[in-house]
Amino acid sequence: MPEESVAELLDNENGPDLEQLEKNLQKFIQLLTASLSQTEARRLWQVARTALYETESSFEALQEVMSGDDGQRRGQWLIIQLDWKASEEIGWQVAEILATLNVQEQWDHDCEMEFESVPAAFQALSEWLAARELALLHFETDSDSYCAIIIKGSDVAATKQLAEAAQLTPYDQLDFSKRNC
Repeated sequence: MPEESVAELLDNENGPDLEQLEKNLQKFIQLLTASLSQTEARRLWQVARTALYETESSFEALQEVMSGDDGQRRGQWLIIQLDWKASEEIGWQVAEILATLNVQEQWDHDCEMEFESVPAAFQALSEWLAARELALLHFETDSDSYCAIIIKGSDVAATKQLAEAAQLTPYDQLDFSKRNC
């Protein structure tokens, strides 16, 4: 078989997989950005899409949405992103996300003083959210940082399915606690 034919077969083999991954990631990002204006949702999708094609990694694309130069902006925050020891960062990020989701109540804690660790703060936040029919969904970062979103409690299973289809690794709070406490 000529070399060009083999290269074409390999390109065709890899192409649809990346195209399907793009479609799946787009569905996940659409769900994630549903509370934003269409303009902002499209902008963040373009950030994710560009990163996906540069890295071929859904999590790298999500990281660009989280913390890239063109990623999420204050007043339209969607994703909690923390270093393993940055419990002082949880409060303002949760406040931003609750505002984005139009949740009037505030989770008011000095996480650095009240909780011994980031996972302990997440557990308290999860309990507070559950009383409001909301939930935390965490994502594997393969690092010493944490990544989570706040969603409707009734959407956990569907959101996990979308995330998995996009080759992300989601954990509900119970699974997260088992892995981190």
